[in-house]
Amino acid sequence: MALKKPEEVKVDTILGLDVSTNSLAWCLYDKNGPVRWGEIKFKGNTVFERIADGQRKVSAGMKDIKPDLIIFESAVFIQNKKTVVLLAYAFGAIVGALMRKGVRVVEIPPITWQNAIGNKAFTKDEKTAFRSMYPDVNEAKFKEILREERKQRTIRWVKANHSIEVTNDNVADAIAVAHVGYTLHGR
Repeated sequence: MALKKPEEVKVDTILGLDVSTNSLAWCLYDKNGPVRWGEIKFKGNTVFERIADGQRKVSAGMKDIKPDLIIFESAVFIQNKKTVVLLAYAFGAIVGALMRKGVRVVEIPPITWQNAIGNKAFTKDEKTAFRSMYPDVNEAKFKEILREERKQRTIRWVKANHSIEVTNDNVADAIAVAHVGYTLHGR
């Protein structure tokens, strides 16, 4: 599926985000590719303490980053409604800490950016092949193995396409989100 470019004003710099209730992985991206990237870890005993810590850290630590557009991986409902709600709180707090006058914000579904970089969901045949490599693991563990392989695919994509060695899958996701965001919205 080819990416459809929206009809809108193009931007020079994009901040790609992978937000969780534990951290913010980010990548500042321009016409030359990734400029800066990293991860800010949140501390606290409860999710709300971590979100508050994250908002403070992001506000202070990223005040010099001034993108034209912020793009973040949207929360999708998979299994647990409570998790999606908590993620929405984190997104609001963190994206709100980054908002500046004139900055546009867009979200991108995980499947959209993953497909755009060639990290599509496993086919039935691929799952069967993986299952034969792990015949003794239960279904939950098998899903975890598949999830980890998708993370490693993104890490390998970042290295192959941007010559950046990352071991952190959150940062790799942020770089990929920023790349796809620039493909869609950049000059």
